[in-house]
Amino acid sequence: MKKIVLFVSLIASITTFAQSKTQYGFRVGLNNNYSSIIDNQTDIISRFRPDLHIGGFYRFNLAKRISLQPELVYNNRGGSLKGFSANFPETNNAILRNNFQYVSVPVILGISPAKNVFFEVGPEYSVALNAGKKYGPDANNDLGLVLGARFDMLDAASLFSLSFRYVYGLKDISNDTFTSTSLNKVNVPLDMRNRTVQVSISYNFSDYYRWWSKYGIKKKKK
Repeated sequence: MKKIVLFVSLIASITTFAQSKTQYGFRVGLNNNYSSIIDNQTDIISRFRPDLHIGGFYRFNLAKRISLQPELVYNNRGGSLKGFSANFPETNNAILRNNFQYVSVPVILGISPAKNVFFEVGPEYSVALNAGKKYGPDANNDLGLVLGARFDMLDAASLFSLSFRYVYGLKDISNDTFTSTSLNKVNVPLDMRNRTVQVSISYNFSDYYRWWSKYGIKKKKK
């Protein structure tokens, strides 16, 4: 009997410790996207275009100033392309507005230099939902590097966080070729990569439950 009680107490202690060391919730915000053309030999110019992202996160607080945060996020990316010498046949004009739809899985390491401030870095793997379709990317997936910072709000419950991130795409996501600006006017491939500036708000469900259990209004006993 004592062994059973000891085992149950041990499990309860581990569960309580694990719950106090984790946070989960959702994040939503704005993407400002453009498609970087590496070694551009055409007269096509990339432009920023705003869009949205939304998803969820699960944060492991490994130490007082270190966290690990895997996420599952829906991202709209792509930006706009403007060409002067030739129109884009997809749109019958000189501007192509890309619509790259991704499900992204960033894994973010957070390091805190000061209270409620975290520098963030980590990889982001994305699966394209509209690869090969009109205005979509040619590649089925993408890989990026995330750099940014997170600021936990100074409210009583620590429910909200504000994040600023830059996602640097590492993979060519285009199979297109365009006429070069050289005298030979040969067709050249475009090495096009995603670049995204993100601003988002996170809401911590887990911290709300902990706050409510500690400070919430309790019913009076009759």
